[in-house]
Order: sequence, then C-alpha cells, then structure tokens
Amino acid sequence: MRPKNDAVSAGAWVTDAVPCFAVVGKVNMGKSAVLATLLEEDDDRVIRISPEPGETTRCQRLSLVLDGEERLRFIDTPGFQQPVEALRAIRALHGEAGGTPGLDTLRAFVTQSRKTKRFEDECRLLEPLLEGAGILYVVDPGVPVYDSFLAEIEILRFTGRARLALLNQRGADTPAHDAAWREHLGKAFNLVRAFDAHRARFAARRDLLAALNQIDERDRDHLDATMDLLESEWRQRREQAAEHVQSFLRAALRLRENAHYAEDGPAPATARREAIQHASRRYFARVSTLERETADALLGIYRHTSVQAQAMAGFGEDLDLASDETWRRLGLTRQQLTWLGAAVGAGAGIGIDAATLGHSLGIGALLGGIGGGALAFFKGDAIPTLKLDLARVGPLGGRRVTLGPPRNANFSWVLLDSILIRYRQILSRAHARRGDGALGGDVTTESIARQLPGDRQKALARWFRAVAGDRDDTERDSAAWAALMETLETIERDL
Repeated sequence: MRPKNDAVSAGAWVTDAVPCFAVVGKVNMGKSAVLATLLEEDDDRVIRISPEPGETTRCQRLSLVLDGEERLRFIDTPGFQQPVEALRAIRALHGEAGGTPGLDTLRAFVTQSRKTKRFEDECRLLEPLLEGAGILYVVDPGVPVYDSFLAEIEILRFTGRARLALLNQRGADTPAHDAAWREHLGKAFNLVRAFDAHRARFAARRDLLAALNQIDERDRDHLDATMDLLESEWRQRREQAAEHVQSFLRAALRLRENAHYAEDGPAPATARREAIQHASRRYFARVSTLERETADALLGIYRHTSVQAQAMAGFGEDLDLASDETWRRLGLTRQQLTWLGAAVGAGAGIGIDAATLGHSLGIGALLGGIGGGALAFFKGDAIPTLKLDLARVGPLGGRRVTLGPPRNANFSWVLLDSILIRYRQILSRAHARRGDGALGGDVTTESIARQLPGDRQKALARWFRAVAGDRDDTERDSAAWAALMETLETIERDL
C-alpha cells in the first residue's frame, strides 16, 4: 500500500466513493506516528514526526492506494488547541434548546469562529467531520485523563460520526492510565483499540484497518474488498522478496573471481599467492555487495524508502566458518549438515584449493564441504577454503587463478541466514521510526536456517548443490522457491 499526500481545500475532504476518517489527537500523543506506520510512510516530507508540539498546523489528506486505486482516506488534523473553551462556546450556542448539541450547533460554532477568528485549529479539525468523515481519535494512555481530554471526547461525541478510539501504547507494559482512558472512551466511542505505532507489524496494521469496518456498516462491502486487496498485495510482496532472496543465493554461489600472474617471473610462488589474495578479497567484497544490495531491494519492497542497508558485520574475507562463534550463530549445526549430507547424497571430493597451497587467504581455516556427511564434524586447517582452478593463459606462459565458490557446505546456509536475518529486521521496523537511516548489519542474532523443518532444509540443500555445480534444475528451483516462501511467511507470523 502506498499513501498519497495532498493538501486539500475546505469542502473537498469527503467523497461518496471512498471512506474517510479524520485522525484527531493532541500534540505528542502519537497521531502522526500512527499514520506513518498504518500507511507505511517513513518520509518526513509526507508525514512529519517530531517531538516539537504543533507540527501539524493544517489538515492533510493521506490516502491508502491499493492496485492503483484510492481505497481509504485519512485526514491528519491539527488537533484541539483550546478544547475546554471550545466546549463552553458550543454549549453556549446550543443554549436552552435541550438535548445534546449536534451537527447544526457545530456548524454554527465553525461559522461564528471563522468570523471572530477564534478556535482556528478546532474549526479546521471539525470541517471534515461536518462533511461526513469518521473519527480516529489517538491518545497516549500513559498520560492522565485531564479535563482538556474530556472536553475533546465530548465535542467528538457531538458529531454523531462513526468513532474509533486508539490507545497508542509505547512499549509492552500496560500504561499507567490505560483503565481510566478505556472507561471514558468506552462511553463515547463505538470501539476502543490498542496500537503501538513504534512496534506494530503488518498484522497489527491489518487489524486496525479491519476495525474501521466495524464502526460503520455502510462501508462494509468497500472495506471488505480493501482488506482482500491488502492481503493480496502482501502476498505479492512476499513472492517478490522470495525471488530476490533466491536470486541473491544463486548469484553468490555461482560467483567466480579471477586473477593473473606470471609464472616465469623471479618469484612465481609469491606472485601466485598475491594473485590468490587479490582474487579472494574481491570475491568476498562482491558477496558482501550482493548481500547488501539484496537487503536494499527488500527495504524497497516493504516501503522503507528512507533507509539503506549497511554491510553485514563480519561478512567479508575475515569470515571464519571454522570458528566456534560462527558455528554457534550462523548456518546449520554440524549434526544438521551431517544429516543433510547423508540425506541428499552430498559427497563432493576435496580438490585443489587455496589451503593446499599453504595460504590462509586471511579467513582462517574456512571449512570444506561435507564428504558423505562425515566431514562436517571436522574443522582442521587441511579442509579447503575456496575452490581454486589454475589455467595457463596464452603462449607467454601466464597463469590465471579462479576462486569460488567455497567448498564448505555451511557457506550456503550462512548466506541464507544473513539475508533471513535482514528480512526479519525489515519486517520488525515500524515506519514511524525516525532518525535512523541505516539498516544495521548485525548478525548477533541466532540462526534462522537451523530452525527450518527438515523437508525445507533438504529442498534447499539439493538446490544449493545444483547451483554451486552450475546445474540448472527447474524442479529443484521451484522446490527451493516454495521453501523460501514458507520460511518468509513463518518469519512474519512469528514476529
């Protein structure tokens, strides 16, 4: 979904075709943050989120657009500035007429206030309500229910419009004044819901939009169709994300890096080692770039337009798959690799590589591939690092070295873990978050890959083998894509 932002003149807020809700709340209650998360808008130029009071000084239209069509319209209002005085003025206008002030009294209040140039913010706020907009009232339940809030609630009740009150919680603990707010709001609003604009995930946003369906039956069919479109769009995003993840893994596992050296020079062994070093550094730099670019693509899919991914920490040529720390955090366990090696028939032989040349490439003892499942239990320096091919180049006797991919069977799973961790970070990031324009490259979290069901691990292991061997296999491609889709959906569900 994509918000559309417009400043609209009076008299143009509400249409018959699109349900409209005025978003009301006093300064610092989180009104703009709620809109930013609800509409997935992290651009301050569209929705300004600031600790400074009075940031919203005019009404602003923000539309939920799905499949190229405006489905819902929200009006970000400036909020009440003098609610107690405005309530007195409204009651004075109503006079001795009896009963509760209604729309006629509120219209008279706006007309009179325009002439006297009083209650300017209250007039702006009431305009869309007088035209028929529903109300989304945002409050902070950590703040006491002052008289000014009671006056706001009373004025909103006078409109008779469909009303949803939102308790914008800030953290997991129950706010100090939650019960008092619920008591007062329950008497004046059709529904009261809790929402945390800085922690809400897709399910919470979807549930809030669905709650709007419950406060006015006249828009039920339209809102039901909107929810179907929302779910469909989210599935499409997941499919796009799975395609990007699979493309990243394919590109990384098929990556090769070349370097040349002269074997007839004064120190051919040194020249060969230097060529291998240069190729190794370029290889890991390119893998890191591929990972970061994929993370940026995922950020774009999920509408984080003001955020860029940082390089994954420890995800370069110093990556040491032999270290206990890496084995503890990323990729599969040795037992899992052994089981998968036996299950999918892994048994690649150990060929010529950089380690056999006595050179560490600066990455420690990078573990080799599984040999019939057994080699996963060993991590000695003798197990190879990057696959190395040597070829003679031209008639002058030069040599070309080709590095990649790592023979280590866990390398594929480390790659998968790195991007799944990114995916979880992105889904966990609320659009109301400001002041941090970078998605960190922290990999301190525990492995996701090792938690996958066995059937998914086998489907991915077979595909990894085929890709690393430069073999195209449509059946295995499809099975791996399905496993990735299920995994992304599980991550979403478990947040």
